[in-house]
Amino acid sequence: MPVSNTLTDTGSRDARGHWHPARPIGFSPLFAWPPRPLATLRWLVGMPGFLWPMNALWLGLACASWAWLTPPLEAMAQVEPGWVATLLLRNLLLVGLLFGGLHLHLHVWRRQGQRLKFSLRPLARGDRRFWFGDQVRDNMARTLLVGVPTITLYEASTWWLWANGHVPGLGAVLGLDPQADAVAYWTGVALMLLLAPFIHAVHFYFVHRLLHWRPLYRTVHGVHHLNVEVGPWSGLAMHPVEQLLYFSTVVVQWLLALHPVNALFQIFIAAFSPALGHSGFEKLMLGSRLGVDSGNHFHYLHHRYFDCNYGGSLVPLDRVFGSFHDGSAAAHEAMRKRRSSG
Repeated sequence: MPVSNTLTDTGSRDARGHWHPARPIGFSPLFAWPPRPLATLRWLVGMPGFLWPMNALWLGLACASWAWLTPPLEAMAQVEPGWVATLLLRNLLLVGLLFGGLHLHLHVWRRQGQRLKFSLRPLARGDRRFWFGDQVRDNMARTLLVGVPTITLYEASTWWLWANGHVPGLGAVLGLDPQADAVAYWTGVALMLLLAPFIHAVHFYFVHRLLHWRPLYRTVHGVHHLNVEVGPWSGLAMHPVEQLLYFSTVVVQWLLALHPVNALFQIFIAAFSPALGHSGFEKLMLGSRLGVDSGNHFHYLHHRYFDCNYGGSLVPLDRVFGSFHDGSAAAHEAMRKRRSSG
């Protein structure tokens, strides 16, 4: 994987026009050994970092949606078209604004130009493998017509179960009363919020490995891998079966959530983070110097090479299971040897 010596920003382009960050991909310092407490603290509260800005944004959207854009819980004890349609319209609006806004900003208006863009190749047009022969239209249709209804199905099921007392959660298991045990209860809510990105990361890794089982890949996951070059709309462009498996992460919160926002935050992480993760850029630049790194290069390498980086950079499961590619020439050579020996 040759890399040119012409450096721009913090990386370079090879002869084929592929962007390579200067530093190999790493994992969060939370799992470093020996421990790195100062680095971990900076990672947790720094800007950008674990909390800021993206997880804070998803949490803010979850809190605002629960407070102002979700019907009262008691009204969702019976399945009725009205409140389900309210959830569907809200989710269509949020996904449309986020995914569409990123696509316009990066790929239509090109406000960031080619800066930190992984590939100079455009998104596909005139390709019969995609609906309408157009990658963006295909991805939009799969996201809005399949992805958003699947998000809404899981969310509506969560509220119906919760309203009817079928979601035990840790609060019921531990006997916590929000009024009598307010400190313990809200501390538990906060801890579950901090745990949600890790739940998503672990769930995503194992579901993704399952989807690469050959029978499922051929019939299901191959739809997503039609997107070699990726854009924000590619994130949720999946087969309906993959959508059902991917968003099942919220089922974990049926057992753990103390407050409905815990469950909604879990859904929103799964729903919105793929837009950044598939942006096609290493970072989304906020001004001339600050860039939001969402682990894009990690997942871009998976789309490019297929059999590496099944998870993300938050939890080092790819390192544990031997499927990690850090973007370096040495890692690329190791991948080639693994393929030839397999």
